Amino acid sequence: MKRLSFIFIIFITFTGISTIRAETDLGTGLHLDWFSSDEDDSGMQFYIPISASSRYNDLSVELLGAYVYTKVDPSDGSAESLSAFSDTKLNLHYEVIDRFAFDMLCSLGFNLPTGHTDLSADEMTLVIPSDLITISSFGEGFNINPSISLARQWEKTIVGIGIGYTWRGGYDYSYAIKDYEPGNILTLTGEIGHELNETWHGRVFGQHISYAKDKLDGENFYQEGRTMVIGCGIDYAQASWDAGLSLMNIIRAKSRFREGATLPSEERNSHGNEIVAGLMYRYFMDELTTLRSSLDYTRIGENDYDSLSPYYIGKMNKVSLGCGISRVFSERNIETALDIKGFSMNDGKNWYHPDQGYRYTGFCLCLAISKGF
Repeated sequence: MKRLSFIFIIFITFTGISTIRAETDLGTGLHLDWFSSDEDDSGMQFYIPISASSRYNDLSVELLGAYVYTKVDPSDGSAESLSAFSDTKLNLHYEVIDRFAFDMLCSLGFNLPTGHTDLSADEMTLVIPSDLITISSFGEGFNINPSISLARQWEKTIVGIGIGYTWRGGYDYSYAIKDYEPGNILTLTGEIGHELNETWHGRVFGQHISYAKDKLDGENFYQEGRTMVIGCGIDYAQASWDAGLSLMNIIRAKSRFREGATLPSEERNSHGNEIVAGLMYRYFMDELTTLRSSLDYTRIGENDYDSLSPYYIGKMNKVSLGCGISRVFSERNIETALDIKGFSMNDGKNWYHPDQGYRYTGFCLCLAISKGF
């Protein structure tokens, strides 16, 4: 039924787009993730993304989905695979530009539950860290996400702020977790950018995320700790190339776990401090062809629990190196891109492998193509 719902949504959107004179883009491609560990665990994910976007004056509509195949092969031989459609994302945007003292973007997003939920006991093997595969959540409930962003520029400085709220619908997560109602999410964002000169541009940004209580069978079950993101970046541009460096710190507060009829804050913080750094470089061979490369580093420190505690999570370090090429075929209004990225990750003891740390290696390969009408 969910598969038919996904196809129906795509059909209705494409039909609606064709009835108005709007700038329309359709996109697809192929994406492959593969990983293995030094303990003989391995896995892969292959998916075909499907996207449709259309713009008419200040209004734009975007539809995103994918067909996903995931396979995980643990060292104990309990291999499991899943082939299913993902949830469908429907996003509406309305821009208000040069009308007031500030520019405004109003958005309304929907998560349409066309994906796979109610995981069986065997399918729980497929629940692995998002650092290893791109799509780690196979399905959720019906979500609604309104947001508004404001931006104002003064000569060489631009300031932007935004607020968003996500109402998250209930669903059956797995064979053991029925009638699950995830908590709503409030997000506040801000960014200040400054043009230092013709070639250098800097920015600082921040984000605050608050989570309401998750419920199970109508009772409070869990509450994720508040998250604070603080970061900065600097970009350098020349006529034939540009480069950028970014640094971000993610701090998570203590979560709350159910104990009997109460939901007290955990004794220690189960989240470690996270640092994310990225370096990117692009070379413009001509007006239609771009070469690019990237180097990314993520470090998550160990949490506050003792190493013998079942809640202990050790430190994680991940390094990724990627390169790619994109090409525009202007005579046919087609854009193509090919990217490959390899990674190495040292993952300390955690809930997925509580006895020892693992070392993972892997890669992702992505081919994307889009056509405008």
